[in-house]
Amino acid sequence: MNSHSNNGNTGTVNHISRKEFLEDLPNKVRNTVRGVDLALINEAITAILEGHATINGKAPATRVERFIVIASYFKTARTSLNMFFDGATNIQNNYKVVFKFKDQTHTIKFPENVIDN
Repeated sequence: MNSHSNNGNTGTVNHISRKEFLEDLPNKVRNTVRGVDLALINEAITAILEGHATINGKAPATRVERFIVIASYFKTARTSLNMFFDGATNIQNNYKVVFKFKDQTHTIKFPENVIDN
């Protein structure tokens, strides 16, 4: 998947990435997902497709990498109206997720050290 080109399949990519993310959520969290949560998840996927959300300096290439990036974005951007979600947990490999939210760059390092720029 080339996340930097818009070949008209953006909706399909969004749907597949969203479906995978929701399937990978813990059951108790998955059962609380509402429209406002889906909007934020879609926003994270759009950031990935536009190159504004990366993992280790590149677009996420695997389902696990996409989950980590979407979870990081969601956890940072959520409000009290969104579902409760701890984000990506128990990550053993070294990952550095970088994304922009509200004109601010956020960097999240795994295992679980948070740094805001």
